[in-house]
Amino acid sequence: MVSKPIAKQPTAENTFLFSGAEFSYLINGEDTDGKYAVVIVEKLKGLEPPPHTHTNEDEDFFLLEGEVTYMIGGEVIHATPGTYVHAPKGVQHTFSVKTDKAKVLTYLHPAGLEKFFKEWSVPIPENRTAIQPPSSDEMQQLLSAAGKYGIKFHI
Repeated sequence: MVSKPIAKQPTAENTFLFSGAEFSYLINGEDTDGKYAVVIVEKLKGLEPPPHTHTNEDEDFFLLEGEVTYMIGGEVIHATPGTYVHAPKGVQHTFSVKTDKAKVLTYLHPAGLEKFFKEWSVPIPENRTAIQPPSSDEMQQLLSAAGKYGIKFHI
């Protein structure tokens, strides 16, 4: 049980690249006895995931910057800063970044999905000029590992 206050912000120590996006891991399952995790994600236009379903956790998104269109089940939700979006487990979803980039506070409950992100994250290079999408080999490895975390891609 979480019995003490937690205050964190994105830093060089907790921010990594996952599939071309910056992930700042604020709260992990270890902090909350597996109840939830919180990640700030800076997403770039053109590097969105294929449609997928989570079998273990719900995802909630609170848009901080930019514009994102979420496709969840049969619904299309256009999000602008201040919009909250819920993607329930078991429902296929994806998103499309409409601005050059978007910053999203992402809440995962229960925790666990952040372990998948961390496993496939890499440190942010010091002299990063442009983020490249994962290579086809890297994407194939990522898709193969997703099942271990209850993620099913629909491609």
